[in-house]
Amino acid sequence: MDMRKYTGSSFLKIDDVRGAPIVATIVAVSEGKYDKPNLELDDGLVISVNATNAKTLARAYGYDSTDWIGKEIKLALGKVKYQGELQDSILIEPITPSPKPSMNDEIPF
Repeated sequence: MDMRKYTGSSFLKIDDVRGAPIVATIVAVSEGKYDKPNLELDDGLVISVNATNAKTLARAYGYDSTDWIGKEIKLALGKVKYQGELQDSILIEPITPSPKPSMNDEIPF
């Protein structure tokens, strides 16, 4: 039996990726605190998504968060500018390829 549902959610912290990146699959997206979405990952971890990571995911998979579900991502230590200074942060890198338009898609004119 999969025991993840009994262990509660655990928010990912910078120290969790300091030693090595984490690869996981997005299983759910929900509204989090401070007007930031939360990603629930297949390993039970949850990450609050900052604007930098939201833009990265939107560029890769579109602006509808339901399209993010099932996508594999890498979470790694990186730097973002916050209040004019570089700060350690968890950066999301899409692994699952972006969807490519089908040759059967209609072209709007």
